[in-house]
Amino acid sequence: MQVSVVHPRVRALHTSPGAPALDVYIDDSLRFPNVGFAQLTEYVSLWPERHRLRILRAGSHWPEDTLLDERIESLRSGLDYTLAIVGEAQDMHTLLVEDSSPLPVEGRERVPVATRAKVRFLHASPDAPAVDVGVTGNPALFLQVAFAQVTPFRELESGTYDVQVRRAGHDATVATLPQYTFAGGNRYTLIALGLVDGQPAFRIMPAVDAFELCPT
Repeated sequence: MQVSVVHPRVRALHTSPGAPALDVYIDDSLRFPNVGFAQLTEYVSLWPERHRLRILRAGSHWPEDTLLDERIESLRSGLDYTLAIVGEAQDMHTLLVEDSSPLPVEGRERVPVATRAKVRFLHASPDAPAVDVGVTGNPALFLQVAFAQVTPFRELESGTYDVQVRRAGHDATVATLPQYTFAGGNRYTLIALGLVDGQPAFRIMPAVDAFELCPT
């Protein structure tokens, strides 16, 4: 009996301020060409195993232009991942973040949940302090999130919200994402990127990750 493999999928996210556009190679194959700052690529499918990751300056084939050369640990079948490139250009590293639950077994399929979204926060601003994140009606959605941390998903009623980011333990807002709509059944990552003191400026970028899974 032949067992089908549900391939994991990976996308790349460039959040390294000051770094050039990047070419991302996986197992010596150019999977994500010319990825610029704040760019989030589409997903590509990979085998559920370990992979070699190399990141070069976009357009370069010279070994001296290799900025990172590392391993991606085993990817699990049916999962979506974001490969986040974080840190200042001189201290760049990666975070492999799971975006979705494993694909369902027989009798389950991707079905949007009507009334709730799932939201998390990724802190990718290298010079920003720990932050608190709130939305309209819930000022303490995530607390004390430090650089290179990603929170668990939290449920949020579908609707349109103002998202506020504050220095942890303070009331003053340092960034706002106004009137953003979270649709029921979707998973979202709110990404803090840029620099508090410098350019590109600190801001919040939303990303849609995946649909929620629920029984049929």
